[in-house]
Amino acid sequence: MTAILGAILVFLSFLCAVYAALASMWGVRNDRPEFVESARNAAILTLPLLSGASLLLIGLLVSGAFQVEYVWSVSSLSMPDYLKVTALWGGQAGSLLFWAWLMSVFSAASMLRNWERERALMPYVVSATMGTLAFFIALVVFWENPFARLWILPNGEVVTAIFGPSAILSSLTTGYVNFAARVPGVLGSLLHDVTPLAAPLGAVPARLLDGQGLNPLLRHLGMVIHPPMLYLGFVGFVVPYAFAMAALATGQVSDSWIRATRRWTLVGWLFLSLGLILGGRWAYDVLGWGGYWAWDPVENAALMPWLAGTAFLHSVMIQEKRGMLRRWNMVLIILTYLQVIWGTFLTRSGLISSVHSFAQSAIGPLFLLFLGAAVIISVRMLMRRWDELRSDNHLDALLSREAAFLLNNLLFLIIDFEVFIGTHFTIFSELLTGEKVTVGPQWYNFVTKPFFLALVLLMGIAPLVAWKRSSIERLGRSLILPAVLTLVFVGVMFAFGFLTTGSALALTVIGLTLGTTLLEFHRGAAARTRSRGESYPVALWTLFGRNRRRYGGYVIHLGVVVMAIGVVGSNAFQQETQQTVAAGQTITIGDYIMRYDELERFPAVDDRTVTRAYVTVFKNGREVGQLRPRHDFYASGQPATIPGNLSQFDEDFYVLLVAWEEISLSSATFKIYVNPLINWVWAGGLIFIVGTFIAAWPDFSEERQRAAQVAALPAAQRA
Repeated sequence: MTAILGAILVFLSFLCAVYAALASMWGVRNDRPEFVESARNAAILTLPLLSGASLLLIGLLVSGAFQVEYVWSVSSLSMPDYLKVTALWGGQAGSLLFWAWLMSVFSAASMLRNWERERALMPYVVSATMGTLAFFIALVVFWENPFARLWILPNGEVVTAIFGPSAILSSLTTGYVNFAARVPGVLGSLLHDVTPLAAPLGAVPARLLDGQGLNPLLRHLGMVIHPPMLYLGFVGFVVPYAFAMAALATGQVSDSWIRATRRWTLVGWLFLSLGLILGGRWAYDVLGWGGYWAWDPVENAALMPWLAGTAFLHSVMIQEKRGMLRRWNMVLIILTYLQVIWGTFLTRSGLISSVHSFAQSAIGPLFLLFLGAAVIISVRMLMRRWDELRSDNHLDALLSREAAFLLNNLLFLIIDFEVFIGTHFTIFSELLTGEKVTVGPQWYNFVTKPFFLALVLLMGIAPLVAWKRSSIERLGRSLILPAVLTLVFVGVMFAFGFLTTGSALALTVIGLTLGTTLLEFHRGAAARTRSRGESYPVALWTLFGRNRRRYGGYVIHLGVVVMAIGVVGSNAFQQETQQTVAAGQTITIGDYIMRYDELERFPAVDDRTVTRAYVTVFKNGREVGQLRPRHDFYASGQPATIPGNLSQFDEDFYVLLVAWEEISLSSATFKIYVNPLINWVWAGGLIFIVGTFIAAWPDFSEERQRAAQVAALPAAQRA
C-alpha cells in the first residue's frame, strides 16, 4: 500500500506541474489572473506531494521493503539506517525523484519570495520551472519509477510491475502492468496469476529476502553529502534561467531579472561549488589513486555548468554597473541551463562510462528530446528580443575593469569548451573513425593549465583596474606593493622546498594574486580607520557588512588562491612508490619510513570481509603515527580499497593495501603517496565556501526597502 501511495503522490505532482506550466501561460496571455494564481498554487503544491513521496520511499528503504524493486537494488538488512536514507539518491529512480523534489523546493521558494516583487515576470517563471519539473517527474512516473514492485510468476520467476496512470485513476488494484521483456506473450492473462512479494516468506526466493545493498563506493560521508550538493546546484540554476526566459517573453530585458535572481544564482553556484569540492574529497578518500580530480566524464559534467555559471556571475556585474553585455548574459545563463540538463543526461544515459554514473537507461533519448526543445525555445526567444538587448554603453578602453571581466568570461568559456571536447572525444572519434579514443588527465592538464593560470592572474590584476578607463602608469604603481609581497611569498615557498623551474611561474602568479587580494582588505579597512576613527578589526568587520558582495568575492578569490597553492604543491611535488614487503620490513619514500607490522582478515558486522594491514610510519627517524589501510570485499562481489592517511599541515602520507599473500598473510604490497600541500586544497575550499556565504547573505535593510517600494506601487502596476 505504501508503494502505491507513493506512486499516486508522484503522479499527482506530475499533473500539478503540467497544469501549472499550461495554466500560467494561458492565464497571462488571455488576461485571466485567476488562472495565473491557480497555476502558482499548483506549482507550490508539487512540494508537499513530492515531499510525501520522498518520505514514503525513505520509509520503504529504512524498513527493508524488498518487495519494491528500488529498495531491493540499493538497500540491504546490514546497512546502517543513515545509509538506507541516503540510498534515496543512490540509484537511478530514487535520484530522479530526489532531483524533482529539490526542484519543487526551489520553485516553491521562488514563488513565495518573488511573487509580489516581480509579478509581471512570475507567470512565465512558473511556466519555465514547472515545464522543467514536469519533465523530470514524467521520467519518474513512466520510465524510472522507484515504487515499482517485484512480483513472482507461477513458475517462480521474479518480474517488475508498476502501477500506471490508468490504475491510479481507476482503482488501486488494477491497471497496466509493465513486465520486463523477458516475459513472453500477452501479459493480460498473467494478471490474476502473479503473486506480490508480500506473500508468505516460504513463497519468496531466498535471494529476495535481502537487498543487494548500496554500491560500496557510495558508502562514504562524502557521497552522503556530495550528490545532494550537486543536485542543489543544478536545480538552483534553473531559477535564473526561468527569470531570463520570463524577461525575454515580457520584453523586460533591463536589469530587473538580474537583480531578482542575483541571490538565486549565488545559492545555486554555492551548492555546485560545494558539490565539486566534496566530490574531490570523496575521490581522494575512496577511489584509492592518491588524487582528487581525474577529469572523469561525470566530474566534467558538473564542472561545465559551473564554468559557464561562474562566467555569468562575473558578467552580470557589468550589466548592473554599466548597462553592458545584456545579450551576452542571456547567452551565458541559457548555456548554463543547457549544460545542467546535458550533465544530468551524461550521468544517466550510459553514453559515457564513469565510476560516478548510473547504469545505462532508456531515458537517454528522452533527455535529448527535452534538450532539443529547450535549445529551440531558448534560441527563438533570444532572437526575438535580440535588438532590444542592445547595451546602453560600450567598452571605452581595453585597459578597464569591463575589459578584464570580459576577458575573464572568455577564459572560462575556453576552458568549458576544452572540457566539453575532452569529455566527448570518445563519441567524436567513434563517429569519425569508427574507433573509440579517449583522452586522459595529461591532455586536460596540458590544454587547460595556461587558461586557469591566466584566470588566477586576472583575479589579481582586475581589482587594480578602474572602471571605464585606466592607465599603464596607474596600474604599475598599484602593482608595486603586491610585487613585493609576491617576492616574499616566492621566497618562503623556496625556503620550504616548494619551488622548482616547473612551479616557479605558477607560484609567482599565485603570489601576486594573493598580495593584491590581501591589500584590497587592508586598503578598505585602513580608509575607514582614517575617516571614521574605527579600530582596524572593527573597520574590517564593517566592510563585510556594508558591501558583502564585493568583499565576499574577495574572500572567494582568497580561497581560490589557497586552493591553487595546494593544487601546485600536490601535483608538482607528489612522490609515489609501490613495493612488496614481509612483516617487519620497511619501505622508504622521501623523509618517511613505513614499517609493515601485520595483516589480518575478518568478517565485519555487515556484509563485508575485511583485510586490514597495520603499518607504522616514521618521519626523519621519529614515529609519527600508525595506519590501517584495508580492502573490503562485499557479499555482492564488489570491492572497496580504503587508504590509510596521515594528514599534516604541509603534506599527507597516503598508503594503499594493493595485494597480499593469500594463505599465510605474511607479505603484502603497498602503494604509497606523499602529497605535499594537499590540505591547502581543502582549506581553500572551506574559505571559498565561506566567501560565497558572505556574498549571498541577504541585506535585510535592503530587502525591507525594496518590499516597501513594491507595496507603495498602485495595484495595477504591481500586477
